[in-house]
Amino acid sequence: MKKKFPKVEKVTKVLTYLRKHRHRMRYSAYRDEALPIGSGVIEAACKTLVTQRMKNSGMRWGQEGGQAVLTLRSWAQSERFDRAWALIAAEYRLEVTTLANVLRLPVGADAS
Repeated sequence: MKKKFPKVEKVTKVLTYLRKHRHRMRYSAYRDEALPIGSGVIEAACKTLVTQRMKNSGMRWGQEGGQAVLTLRSWAQSERFDRAWALIAAEYRLEVTTLANVLRLPVGADAS
């Protein structure tokens, strides 16, 4: 025979969870700050960022290649590409020294 009320242990477990995570459940304050509180925004971002780019006909991606494409695409979609690229470029910038005995080769129309 099924019991009419849930077990005390289950109720205690749920109450403990709610008390522990209460700071994350301030939905009215989040809404007042125009922050998303549902999963719709995340699901839409996944669709536009990942699905439209990674699942086209005939595409096959390894983990490293796919991650590289998604990283660049996420920068572009979030309008942070220039800032992100500047950070990456600063890390990999090297000083180049031209040697004195290197001859300059003619380029373009001067190459006759």
